Amino acid sequence: MLFVSIFFIFAIFRFTPLKDYTTLDRIRGIKKIVELYPYKGVFLFLTISFLFVIVGVPKSIICIGGGLIFGFWKGLLLASTAVIAGSFTIFIIARLLGAPFFYKRLKKYLTVIERYKGNQFITVLLLKQIPLPCLLNNTLLGLTPVSIPMFLLGSLVGQLPSNIVFTLYGSSVHGNTLLKIFLATIIIIALFICVRYLGSKSKLLKEF
Repeated sequence: MLFVSIFFIFAIFRFTPLKDYTTLDRIRGIKKIVELYPYKGVFLFLTISFLFVIVGVPKSIICIGGGLIFGFWKGLLLASTAVIAGSFTIFIIARLLGAPFFYKRLKKYLTVIERYKGNQFITVLLLKQIPLPCLLNNTLLGLTPVSIPMFLLGSLVGQLPSNIVFTLYGSSVHGNTLLKIFLATIIIIALFICVRYLGSKSKLLKEF
């Protein structure tokens, strides 16, 4: 799923009008503006990214954008913050609206989760590895008994590896390109192996 996401995202930036806005000159221009107005730039990025998560835009695009504009470390921090904030908002909305509103649409997923009696943190961690849209994933978790602290902790840990990968790809335009692409590729391979291993051991992942 991660490989498909990477291919899809790079295809969007390469073969659509977005390619005109992701040239090195454009990126450097945006970066200079953000450096001139650091607080406004950070606020704008967090706000737009938060809204993107709410409406279902893949978090990979947000992480790539963070890397492109702010570089790796700052981009990773800001993108992860926006993704967690958006995910938590979806989680709370789903919990407030309750199962009756969603149950018919998500019955097959909820039935699988209800049969799994594992630790709440592990439940969140595993569900974050399932190739489901972020919007659906967080809605499902909002309908489970998972506590807020376990949701936040599990989401942070579960999403961090892929966030690192996409932010590395985004930040590669600012230097150390080959090194960053190499590191991102190694993390992708390690993540793929881990998910396959978890899938072979976890009843929850096997049923999804």
